[in-house]
Amino acid sequence: MKHLLISIGVLTTCFAQAEQASEKPNILLICIDDLRPELPSFGKDYIHAPAMEKLFTQGRLFKRHYVQAPTCGSSRFALLTGIYPDNKKRLENGAIVSHDHKAQPSFPAWFKSHGYTTVAVGKVSHYPGGNTGKDWNDISKPEMPEAWTRSANPSGEWKNAKTLMHGYESGKGSERGVTPVIAALEDVRYPDDAIMDLFNTELDSLAKQDEPWLLAVGLLRPHLPFACEKEFLDIYKNKTIPNYSTPKPPKGDEWHASGEFNGQYLVSENPNKDAAYAELVRKHYAACISSSDRHVGDILERLEKSGQAENTIIILWGDHGWHLGEKQIWGKHTLYEVALHSPLFIKTPDMVKAGVPTERVVNSVDIYPTLCKLAGLPTPDQLRGADLNELLKDPTAETKEIAISYWKNNRSEITPTEHKIYSQKDNKLLQHYDLKADPKELNNLIK
Repeated sequence: MKHLLISIGVLTTCFAQAEQASEKPNILLICIDDLRPELPSFGKDYIHAPAMEKLFTQGRLFKRHYVQAPTCGSSRFALLTGIYPDNKKRLENGAIVSHDHKAQPSFPAWFKSHGYTTVAVGKVSHYPGGNTGKDWNDISKPEMPEAWTRSANPSGEWKNAKTLMHGYESGKGSERGVTPVIAALEDVRYPDDAIMDLFNTELDSLAKQDEPWLLAVGLLRPHLPFACEKEFLDIYKNKTIPNYSTPKPPKGDEWHASGEFNGQYLVSENPNKDAAYAELVRKHYAACISSSDRHVGDILERLEKSGQAENTIIILWGDHGWHLGEKQIWGKHTLYEVALHSPLFIKTPDMVKAGVPTERVVNSVDIYPTLCKLAGLPTPDQLRGADLNELLKDPTAETKEIAISYWKNNRSEITPTEHKIYSQKDNKLLQHYDLKADPKELNNLIK
């Protein structure tokens, strides 16, 4: 009888553990490179993004989300570690590589250590596929050691991650100053198609297992080059894209010469002087958004067909904003609001007030603690962000509302009404904007 009771007790414990594992939500993270809030939900009605717009009706859109750095590697460092990129090393593209992952685990590593299968596809950390070394293709040199159960090479016909990252059609790579900054061809594959091939394989595999999973997929467009299928550019053929151009700021402010745009690609005209060419560049950016939106739709359809959708948290995140002529800049790499503002969306299985956006100011570092709370996991000590669960319940909930970002030697602080930029060296206030009266940040109140 004693042995029977012990056996029953063991079985009960096993069943309880299995039930507890099955109750853990799955997590689908969709990262979109260089996606500013150029979407209908942000007032950009000329953009064709039906999949994202449909998704936004099912959860909480954070309309005042700001990243912690206006560059890919550091912004993703903040997302993945929950730590501000507040020093020189953390503001480099190698920020994730140089991080002490054992002392301060990334959220994929944290979830993996708590029973999750963690899988990355595409550009989730800085390097697509998650490896460094030659051509970002050395599997012996992972960007985030011990973080992923699997982080396969998504390069397809582009052969390696570096070529994929800046790739054109059908396996073609970029050549500095030679390949065009904008392009659109018919009946060809672009890099995100290769990423989607691997995503489909990984989701189908995860859907068959009992353990909870975290699947992160990173789409490359609208990162430069603005190259995608012609069918998406044709959407904008008869549309007028607004002229975002504003004057160049005074010397000493956050201006730069658009080095990535002008230096790495062939630019046929100066978009700051040629309005027609500027509109053409903006139309290619819009087309790249529509291309990525098509992939978002495919991702969500695949999730639904997998039978996993009801128990899956969905996050959609843009890694930073992008200047489309504002301040005479074509690129990121400033602390102006336009370079820090990006979409953030979260949907939970028990969503309340779905489709109602929030105007509260939030940060990318808030995502890590939020996911821990949603999954019932403890939070590691390093986290600096706030738990957004109250805003998931009530979009008008009171929060601290300050977004802190870093670039070069300066620090940005954005509140609901103001934007201040300080020197990190002596904490001197360098720029101050009234975002209510001056949303384009044309009048620096310090000068």
